[in-house]
Amino acid sequence: MSTPNVDPMVTLDVWAKEQYGEAAPTVGTLRRWCRELKIHPAPQKHGRSYFLRRSARYVGDFNDRGFLEAIRGTTQTQHS
Repeated sequence: MSTPNVDPMVTLDVWAKEQYGEAAPTVGTLRRWCRELKIHPAPQKHGRSYFLRRSARYVGDFNDRGFLEAIRGTTQTQHS
Protein backbone atom coordinates (compact mmCIF):
# COMPACT_ATOMS: atom_id res chain seq x y z
CA MET A 1 0.00 0.00 0.00
CA SER A 2 1.55 3.30 -1.07
CA THR A 3 0.92 6.68 0.46
CA PRO A 4 -0.22 9.50 -1.81
CA ASN A 5 2.42 12.03 -2.80
CA VAL A 6 1.64 15.15 -0.77
CA ASP A 7 3.54 17.48 -3.11
CA PRO A 8 3.35 15.97 -6.60
CA MET A 9 5.68 16.83 -9.46
CA VAL A 10 4.26 18.73 -12.42
CA THR A 11 5.71 19.78 -15.74
CA LEU A 12 7.23 23.24 -16.16
CA ASP A 13 4.34 24.53 -18.27
CA VAL A 14 1.72 23.32 -15.76
CA TRP A 15 3.66 24.91 -12.88
CA ALA A 16 3.95 28.22 -14.76
CA LYS A 17 0.22 28.31 -15.51
CA GLU A 18 -0.61 27.59 -11.86
CA GLN A 19 1.82 30.23 -10.57
CA TYR A 20 1.34 33.00 -13.12
CA GLY A 21 -1.82 32.25 -15.08
CA GLU A 22 -1.99 34.09 -18.40
CA ALA A 23 1.02 36.23 -17.42
CA ALA A 24 3.39 33.22 -17.32
CA PRO A 25 6.95 33.90 -18.52
CA THR A 26 8.07 32.42 -21.83
CA VAL A 27 9.32 28.84 -21.97
CA GLY A 28 12.84 30.14 -22.58
CA THR A 29 12.75 32.23 -19.42
CA LEU A 30 11.34 29.36 -17.38
CA ARG A 31 14.05 26.99 -18.63
CA ARG A 32 16.75 29.56 -17.80
CA TRP A 33 15.35 29.88 -14.28
CA CYS A 34 15.61 26.09 -13.95
CA ARG A 35 19.21 26.00 -15.20
CA GLU A 36 20.21 28.92 -12.97
CA LEU A 37 18.49 27.40 -9.89
CA LYS A 38 16.17 30.36 -9.46
CA ILE A 39 13.32 28.06 -8.45
CA HIS A 40 13.22 26.30 -5.07
CA PRO A 41 13.12 23.43 -4.53
CA ALA A 42 15.27 22.84 -7.58
CA PRO A 43 13.48 21.39 -10.63
CA GLN A 44 14.44 17.93 -11.86
CA LYS A 45 15.30 17.40 -15.51
CA HIS A 46 14.19 14.14 -17.11
CA GLY A 47 15.25 13.97 -20.73
CA ARG A 48 14.22 17.32 -22.24
CA SER A 49 11.56 18.10 -19.67
CA TYR A 50 11.72 19.82 -16.29
CA PHE A 51 9.53 18.69 -13.41
CA LEU A 52 8.82 20.78 -10.34
CA ARG A 53 7.01 20.34 -7.06
CA ARG A 54 3.67 22.15 -7.06
CA SER A 55 4.93 24.10 -4.03
CA ALA A 56 8.07 25.31 -5.84
CA ARG A 57 8.57 29.06 -5.94
CA TYR A 58 10.67 31.48 -7.96
CA VAL A 59 13.35 32.79 -5.60
CA GLY A 60 15.62 34.78 -7.89
CA ASP A 61 19.28 35.11 -7.05
CA PHE A 62 20.89 33.43 -4.06
CA ASN A 63 21.70 36.80 -2.50
CA ASP A 64 18.13 38.00 -2.92
CA ARG A 65 15.95 38.22 0.20
CA GLY A 66 13.25 36.17 -1.53
CA PHE A 67 15.61 33.20 -1.73
CA LEU A 68 15.97 32.81 2.03
CA GLU A 69 12.30 33.48 2.60
CA ALA A 70 11.31 30.78 0.12
CA ILE A 71 13.58 28.25 1.80
CA ARG A 72 12.24 29.13 5.24
CA GLY A 73 8.68 29.18 3.97
CA THR A 74 8.12 32.69 5.27
CA THR A 75 6.81 35.85 3.71
CA GLN A 76 8.52 39.20 3.59
CA THR A 77 7.80 41.29 6.65
CA GLN A 78 8.49 44.95 7.30
CA HIS A 79 10.48 45.87 10.39
CA SER A 80 10.04 49.28 12.02
